[in-house]
Order: sequence, then C-alpha cells, then structure tokens
Amino acid sequence: MPIYVAHFVVLEQNIWYAPESPSEVIRQSEKHRLVSQMFEADDAASAYSKASEMLGGLNDTHCDGDGDRTVYVALGIHELEELFLAGERILEELRGPYGVDVGNILWEAGVPKTRLREQLAVFTQNGA
Repeated sequence: MPIYVAHFVVLEQNIWYAPESPSEVIRQSEKHRLVSQMFEADDAASAYSKASEMLGGLNDTHCDGDGDRTVYVALGIHELEELFLAGERILEELRGPYGVDVGNILWEAGVPKTRLREQLAVFTQNGA
C-alpha cells in the first residue's frame, strides 16, 4: 500500500495573563509550524481524505508552552506527497489514525500557505 506524508500549517499562539487579573492578556505571540504526518492510503484521493480528517486532531490547548496558555490551530494542508520506498518497510503505526509523526518545522518567514486539493504535489505529478 502506498505511503504518504501530509504537511500541515499549524498556528501556535502563546498567551500570558496578568497575575493580578487572570482574564487580562498582557502579552501574546504567534508562530507558524509545518507539522508532518506519514501514513498509508490506497491512492491520492484516499490520502487526501485521511489528511483532511487529521486536521481536527492537530488542534490543542495546554498550559505547558512558553506562555500561561498555548493554543495550536491547524490551518490546513500545505502539501501532500507520496513516498516511494524500497521493499516492504511499513510499520504498524502507519495504519493508525494519524500515521507516524515525522516532525514539524517552525516557519519564521510569514505564514505557510495552505493549498487546495488540486494544487497538492500528489495530484500534480505524473498526470494524476
């Protein structure tokens, strides 16, 4: 079964609150990341569908980041690529709901753009 990697644009917001007034925001910062997940799918259309379903699971809010509160919001798909591997080296995790986490990139040069389905590499290569 083919293996794909989806690269997602994720916004990271860090919020600091005033100690004397917990509802008053005193500072806020934003960063963008490219988060990549590897997974298997039958074909490009199935891979796109699976990647689209992953978006909601990439959203998160916690208190472990730089600020008092850190919020992650998945903005969309930056790229979707098919991997070509030699031999059968598919790990069991590839069949999980989020595939395999293959890292993320802090994006400091503006906001990485999300792309429409038709603009993703897996649909523009080899006449797909």
